[in-house]
Amino acid sequence: MPEKISVIVSTYNNPQVLEMVLRSLAAQRRRGSTAYEVVVADDGSGPDTAALIGRLRGELDYPLLHAWQADTGFRLAESRNNALLAASGDYVVFIDGDCLVLPDFIATHARLAQAGCFVAGARCYIKKRKTAAILAAPQRWWRPSRLPWFFRALLGGANRPFQLLALPDTARRHRHPGRWQKVQTCNLGVWRADIERVDGFDATYVGHGLEDSDFILRLLRAGLRRKSGRFASVVLHLWHPRPGAVQSPNVGRFQALLDSGRTLPVTGLAALRDKAAAA
Repeated sequence: MPEKISVIVSTYNNPQVLEMVLRSLAAQRRRGSTAYEVVVADDGSGPDTAALIGRLRGELDYPLLHAWQADTGFRLAESRNNALLAASGDYVVFIDGDCLVLPDFIATHARLAQAGCFVAGARCYIKKRKTAAILAAPQRWWRPSRLPWFFRALLGGANRPFQLLALPDTARRHRHPGRWQKVQTCNLGVWRADIERVDGFDATYVGHGLEDSDFILRLLRAGLRRKSGRFASVVLHLWHPRPGAVQSPNVGRFQALLDSGRTLPVTGLAALRDKAAAA
């Protein structure tokens, strides 16, 4: 099991929801000796987010770090690299800043962690009306738990209710060891050494989409295997409007990766580390 987990939470100008996520991470049932920290990967939020993190540092019982970069557009890949430079865990779990976690989230990722694998967790989408109710009284929802949410989902509050059931580990967790499709960084566990092996995320991805697919494909090419966290590790994804279909330049970037045999990004962690050292 990992000695220390770094949870990297991505955010941009959404402090109310970020507070809910950070408080759900404080409601963990600790099992074993796995410690954890949380690093907020901030893609240029305004001062309200910094003020929130400063206040919560004195309230929450885990180390809370803030990795901020200037707002020059949607740069999620580089934002996560910034957070990786600040993180100190030997295992890293990535989630989005609008995903609440269950009380066994850290313990489940610690149990699922396995040498030679990354763990692709699941998510349940909370419906629009239920999300509005949560945002109207957020204190009631800081501690989401598995069984009540299973029944809420069954009654229409969220999709994929059966993902909220915790099933035993079987060989089915390794059914698709080489598949990069549908692995997303809203719930993903990776050993830090393996992240370093592929030099982190590719910071040339700007705008929405495919930076996570690029990362996963390079992990697979480096010899990692996909392990499923379905029916074990799940996040509760709050509803928000989705961007319309846009032909992103990231499509061409990802196609270039598919056409190559690369395991390293065009611009990754090493370049950011060198830039920080020269500053």
